[in-house]
Amino acid sequence: MKRFNTFLAAGLFLCAAVFAREFDNAYRLAVFFTNDIHGGIVPQKAEFLNPEFPPLLGGAASAAAIIKQVREEGAEAGFSTLLIDAGDIFQGTLVGTLSKGIAVIEYMNLMEYDAVVPGNHDFDLGKDNLIELIKASRFPWVSANIYDKETGAPWEWVKPWAIVEKDGFKIGITGVSTAGTEQMSFPENIRGLEFRNEITTLQKAVDELRARGVDLVAALVHTGLPYDPREGYEALKTQTLQSLLETGYVNAMEIAHFVKGIDILLGGHLHKGYPEAWEDPVNHTICLQNYANGGNLGWVDIYIDVPTRSIAGYDYAADKNSLLLLAQDQFWPDSATAEFVQKKRDLYEQGYRDVIGETTSSLARSSQGESPLNNLICDVMAERAGADFAFMNFGGIRADLRQGPVTREDIFKVLPFDNEIVSFKADGKYIKRILEQRLAGGSRGLAIGGAKVVFNKTLPNGQRVVSVEIGGKPLEPERIYRVATNDYLLEGNSGLEMLKELPRELVAFTGVLVSEALIQHFEMHSPVKSALDGRWKSDNNARPSAEWMRQFDEMQM
Repeated sequence: MKRFNTFLAAGLFLCAAVFAREFDNAYRLAVFFTNDIHGGIVPQKAEFLNPEFPPLLGGAASAAAIIKQVREEGAEAGFSTLLIDAGDIFQGTLVGTLSKGIAVIEYMNLMEYDAVVPGNHDFDLGKDNLIELIKASRFPWVSANIYDKETGAPWEWVKPWAIVEKDGFKIGITGVSTAGTEQMSFPENIRGLEFRNEITTLQKAVDELRARGVDLVAALVHTGLPYDPREGYEALKTQTLQSLLETGYVNAMEIAHFVKGIDILLGGHLHKGYPEAWEDPVNHTICLQNYANGGNLGWVDIYIDVPTRSIAGYDYAADKNSLLLLAQDQFWPDSATAEFVQKKRDLYEQGYRDVIGETTSSLARSSQGESPLNNLICDVMAERAGADFAFMNFGGIRADLRQGPVTREDIFKVLPFDNEIVSFKADGKYIKRILEQRLAGGSRGLAIGGAKVVFNKTLPNGQRVVSVEIGGKPLEPERIYRVATNDYLLEGNSGLEMLKELPRELVAFTGVLVSEALIQHFEMHSPVKSALDGRWKSDNNARPSAEWMRQFDEMQM
């Protein structure tokens, strides 16, 4: 339903709420939501809208302007607000990462968030750092599925649930962190913690909240709604609760369907926004999800029937859109918040705007296969480690590089994680195992350097790699190659559990971050060029040669 549109010039002017007729006797709760901010409290260029002349997004200051204005309206009109976040709050920008998250916590305190759930990246600097962030927070951190491995008790630094009151209405807030965090983090960062199944732990928390007489339950889940809601629901209809408990991975749509008693669910992790809420047809759970990096503010109005204290309906601030793009010229920044953000930038961004080199063309990343930027990074890793072959996960490459001057900040945006280049010796059979592992099932592969790989995804798992060349010569099963990757993958993350088997005495730790190596490459070799060269090729008609099958036929997954 369309309630109002907003137009801003020198300041923020929101039209007065026009209540839909069926909500005349209902209580209004304006729910603001964020997820996967990744430190994105600073203004940013919306290059996805216009790569050549990107409009400016106002970040935290524009979001603050909206929230403050609506809170003022609520104080006069008799409604309240709820402000929630579904995790991954700081890792990804200079201000977020270099402050170790405290700058984002200070912003959230200023905005008076009601609750946050830890995402997997909130452990990137270790659980002790997260504990310090929790201590500094003036809001509860909720997660019902993080347990202490030694005692078997819930982790003491988060709450399984919290209750907040809004004008006499009791709102229960619970959440779950990604159960796969143990496969996404360095072991030392989450040592002593166990991430249990999301469905069973969340159901227990919801039941406890209902037993305490809450009027509304909101669940913050750091796992995502599917990229396509229709396809996601069709897949959901083939699932049973038992099958989900056995698979180990659960998405937010499945949680909304199989956990009873949730009114509002906020997903995250996938960076895929849902402009319109998805409502589970069985439980009628209202599911929300924002985009990442602080470019949007989520906003939906929930209407509560006062006599029954149940949800009467919901509405959007804009036309069929719960996600407001924070264009600075439309949502003029709140001055106090803008001043706060600028002080943090002055403190943490010094020296990062220095130009280190330039590119002759735009270098794009890809999460599907090879790209100019993927190729460049892996080539740099191979060169720095003296390796024959290099590989990296797509998810570690987070931004593109535009044509022209390149700064340290640009490189940080591309490679925000402090991953070190490592190398090890492996035979050709082991290299093929790595490639097959990242092509099994729905996996999309790897960024690679020093090699040419042809694969066929229609073939059975373990037999999809059709040919490999390293250094221009066919891969030899018994030959020993030097292989470069990063320490994140070495710990078995991104589905490469096999790398944990490598004896650490056989691994060479370079002491050089991938980002540092790329910076030095720009300093020494600018202007930098990179292009597609066919090193990662999908061909559904390709078949392995008889010689290839003879050499590698014992390798079945």
